[in-house]
Amino acid sequence: MIKFFRKFRQKLLSENKFSKYLIYAVGEIILVVIGILIALQVNNQNQIKNEKKALKNYLEKIAINVKSDIKVAEFMMETRSQQSLLCAQATELISKKDWSDQRKITNAVFAMIIEQPLNFNRSGFESLKNSGYLQHLDNSEIEELIYNYYNSVDKVIFEETSLQVWANDLDLELHKSGFFSSWLELEKRPNQEMREALGNYTDMLTEHKGNDIVLSILYRGFLFTAELTGFYEEQVTFGNELLTAIENYNN
Repeated sequence: MIKFFRKFRQKLLSENKFSKYLIYAVGEIILVVIGILIALQVNNQNQIKNEKKALKNYLEKIAINVKSDIKVAEFMMETRSQQSLLCAQATELISKKDWSDQRKITNAVFAMIIEQPLNFNRSGFESLKNSGYLQHLDNSEIEELIYNYYNSVDKVIFEETSLQVWANDLDLELHKSGFFSSWLELEKRPNQEMREALGNYTDMLTEHKGNDIVLSILYRGFLFTAELTGFYEEQVTFGNELLTAIENYNN
C-alpha cells in the first residue's frame, strides 16, 4: 500500500501536476492525522476500561473487608451489651454484699480489664488510596460512604482504646494496692490460669480501698459499654450502605 502511494506521488511530480500533488499530499496528511486521532481514541478507551476494571477490583476488596468488619462489629456489639448487663449485676451483688455468685463478679471485672482485640481490615481502602485510582471514581455517593464508613471505624477504635487505657490504669492500681492478690487469693493459688481464676469477694474486701476502684470499673462498664454499642451500630449501618452502593456500581 505504501509502495503504491509512493509511485502515485512520483507520477504526479513527473507529470508536473503540482496542484494535484499538493491536494494529494494534504489529503494524505489529513488521513495520517485522522489515523493518529483514531489510535489515540482507541488507546484512551482502553485506558479508561483498564482503570474502571482496576477500580472495580479495589472496590471488591473493600467490600470483602467491610463484610468481615461488620461481623466483628456485630460480635462486639453483642459482647458489649452482655458486659453492660454483667457489670450492672455484679455491682448490685457487691453493693448488697451478696457473695452467692462469685463467678459473675469475677467475669464482670475481667471483662473490663482484659483487652478486646479489634481486627478491622482496611487494606483494600489503603490500597485504593495509594493506587491513585480513587480520583477516577465517578460516583460521589460511594466516595462519601467510604469516608463515612472508615470515619465510623476510627471512632470505634478511639472509644475502645480510651476505655482500655482507663481500665488498664485502674487495673494497675488494683495490683499496687494488693487488692488483686487478696481477691484472687494468689498466695493460696499462685499458678491459676486467668480463664480458671475465681475471685473471693468478702465483707472485708469491701473495706479495702480497691473496692472503690472495682465499683468504678463496673459502673463505667455498665454505662460506657452500652454507649459503645451506638458507635458499632453506626459502623454497621454505614458498612451496609457502602456494600449496597459498591454492588450497584460494579453491576
